[in-house]
Amino acid sequence: MFVSSDKSSRGRIEVLLTDGHTRATLAVARSQARRGISSVVLCPQPGSMAFYSRDVKHAVLSPDPVSQPDAFMRFVLELIEKHEIRLVVPMSDQALVIFERHRKQLEQHTTLAMASSQALRGVLNKRENLKLAIELGVPCPRQFLLEDRRQIPEMIQALGFPIVIKRSGDPIEADAPQFRFKVLYASNEDELRNYVDQYCLNGEHPLFQQCATGQVHDLCCFAARGELLAVHEYHAIRRFNGSAVLRKIVDASPDLVEHARHMLSALNWDGVAHLSFYIAKNGQKWYMETNARFWASVEGSVYAGWDFPGWTYEYFVNGQKPEPGPIRVGSLTCWHSGDLLALLKFVAGQGETPTPDTTPGRLRAAFQFLSAFRPGIHCDVFRWHDPLPGVIELWSYCKRVVRAVRGPARSYAELMRIMFPASPTSAGTTHPVTSYERPTSAQENETDAPLKAGVAAR
Repeated sequence: MFVSSDKSSRGRIEVLLTDGHTRATLAVARSQARRGISSVVLCPQPGSMAFYSRDVKHAVLSPDPVSQPDAFMRFVLELIEKHEIRLVVPMSDQALVIFERHRKQLEQHTTLAMASSQALRGVLNKRENLKLAIELGVPCPRQFLLEDRRQIPEMIQALGFPIVIKRSGDPIEADAPQFRFKVLYASNEDELRNYVDQYCLNGEHPLFQQCATGQVHDLCCFAARGELLAVHEYHAIRRFNGSAVLRKIVDASPDLVEHARHMLSALNWDGVAHLSFYIAKNGQKWYMETNARFWASVEGSVYAGWDFPGWTYEYFVNGQKPEPGPIRVGSLTCWHSGDLLALLKFVAGQGETPTPDTTPGRLRAAFQFLSAFRPGIHCDVFRWHDPLPGVIELWSYCKRVVRAVRGPARSYAELMRIMFPASPTSAGTTHPVTSYERPTSAQENETDAPLKAGVAAR
């Protein structure tokens, strides 16, 4: 059970944060600590960064929301009731889904930093979300609704190759179809038919989409009852497995802002939201998805002057809408561990260039990586006053290297293949993870330690 020996001296624990192994949770906890808000962070694994941060006064090892959702929920309720926690902030899609399933029970004891049930379902259900976007005139990649295997030639003609296959979302209902993948790519008809045979069972079908290409631009938003109060845009300069590792805040594109405004208004949205778009070289833009939680790179927003975590607390606890001042356009932030992993993978020939639309050699790619340490680029994790989270995060990858060296790795390329295995597919083939893949929760793979459930006190 969680025990805090200094609870009485530090006052009431006001906020509960999930997913203490992610950099987003660390950023939110640090923001709240600067405001004097006491929070407890739930960590699904003992190597979570939150355990080692000086800014996190209360961290506790919790059951894993993915593999033990019922135990996780019981644990959360016990903490809320014991410490009279005022606000619960889900930091992953898994936590969102669990809290939505138990919303009525939770709201008897605390406040959830979440949009309404109807709005949340309109985002977590990707099929319904894309339907809404199309109705609002937001440009989306072409889709095909497959109802019969005999329609495959028609789908190929409509979408072309490669065809993107996505799961239809994170279902709220426990008995809804659970697809065992996030995104797949069919590059030819044989692969497509294999995927259809594997996943289109019992009348359930994933999403089939045109493969959109281009630069990823993300909008970080805060809304109150559907009114868009704050929105800024950032561009991914370098990427790793679908996550932006080096980012720059840019002037918000007026048309993208209007798309976000229309989407969040139609959903009557409350709180933070993260919308992603592709912009092709010819200027064509496609809407990809909306995430209903804090984004992995929220530290970049806070550093640039917009304290989304603080706004969330004030809005959901005190009913105060944010009044954002100017944001620092041009602000640069970097997830250095992810940037290093992207470089190692590229050098080994196991991944695409970390910097989209460039064709560097290995030496130039190394110089691009080193350029992120120049003055003026803010680090997502490392702090001189709080260095251990950055060390712990990097150490988790070092342990993976040590295991590989002690095991079957006999060359650098082989070592990289062990560290960065290609994404397996059910058809028996493999595809390297591409820049098009945007995991439902990019935070899920930020650490390597196995998830362990248990009860412990920091």
